[in-house]
Amino acid sequence: MRIWLSDGDRRLLEGNGYGQVSAAVSRGLIELGHDVQFQEFPGMELALFICPPGKIKFGRQVRCAAITMHELDHLPESKRDWVDILNRLDLVITPTGWNREVWQRAGVSTPIEVVPLGIDVESYFPITGRRCTFLCVHENLGGASSREDWRQTLRAYLGAFTAEDPVRLVVKTWKWKPPEFELARREVLADLGCDEDRAAEVEVVDGVLCAEEMRALYQGAWLFVKNANREGWSMPCTEALACGTPVAATRIEPLLSHLPEQTRWFDLGDFEELKRILVREHQRFRSHLRTAQRHDSAVMAKLVEVALTARS
Repeated sequence: MRIWLSDGDRRLLEGNGYGQVSAAVSRGLIELGHDVQFQEFPGMELALFICPPGKIKFGRQVRCAAITMHELDHLPESKRDWVDILNRLDLVITPTGWNREVWQRAGVSTPIEVVPLGIDVESYFPITGRRCTFLCVHENLGGASSREDWRQTLRAYLGAFTAEDPVRLVVKTWKWKPPEFELARREVLADLGCDEDRAAEVEVVDGVLCAEEMRALYQGAWLFVKNANREGWSMPCTEALACGTPVAATRIEPLLSHLPEQTRWFDLGDFEELKRILVREHQRFRSHLRTAQRHDSAVMAKLVEVALTARS
C-alpha cells in the first residue's frame, strides 16, 4: 500500500504517546514493505491518521483510517464533533475493547478494530535480558575440586539445552585452567552424543571483578547454581539472593540452614534433578518474558496492516 501517515502535530515525537505509536507503526509498515510517507503525495492509496480525532485533517479523497483512543467513558461537550469526524473514516483502530465500546456508545458507526499498542522489545526488557542465564561462581574451573562439582553442572546444562535454546551458562571463576576445562566440556558433549556446533553456550568470566561488576553479573542471571558437596556458608549464594536472584543448591548443610524455602533443591550427585530444575527454570523464564513483552510494536504494526488490508 501507498500510505500517507499523519499524526497531527506530534511529528513522530517518541516522547509523546501518539508520536511514539506513529513512529513505531510507520517503521513497522515500512519494514513490511509498504510505501509510507508523511505528507500527501500523488498516487497515495490510504490516509492513516494516528492522533486524537480533533487533529484529523482530511485531504485527498482516498480511503481513510485512524488509530485513536479516548481516556474517558464519555465525550465532553467540547469533543462531541469527534463522532462526526470518525464517521467520515473507513476504519477506526483503537487499543482496547473498552475504547471500542466508548466510541460505539458515543455514536461512531464506522467499523472499529482493536489493536493493542506495543513497545520496542529490543529496547525494553527485564534486567535478566532476553536470554535465560544460569550463573555459577567457584574457583579452579577445569581443575580437580573437592567442593564444587562443576563437571556435573556442565553435564546437566549441556544435557538440557542445545545451541537453538536462548540460554547460556556463565561461570565466574579464578585460577581457571582453560585447556583442562575445554577437554572436560568436549568429553561431556561426546558422552551426551551432542555435536560441537549444537552445544549450548558456556561463558567463562575470569579475573577480579569489583562489587558493581559482580552485582551486574548476579542481577543479569535468572538462576544461581550452587553445586557443592561441602560448604562452610557460601557467600556467593548470599550475594545472589541479595541481588534478587533465585538459587538452586545441593541439599546439604549448612546451605539448608540459611538458604530460603524457595531454594530449588537437588540431592548431592543428582544430575538428572539438576537438569530438570534448569529446564523448569528456562520454561519459567520464557513465560516471564512473554508476559513482560506481550505487547510488541512489531506485532502492533502487523495487526494494523491486517486491519487495513481487510478493509481495502
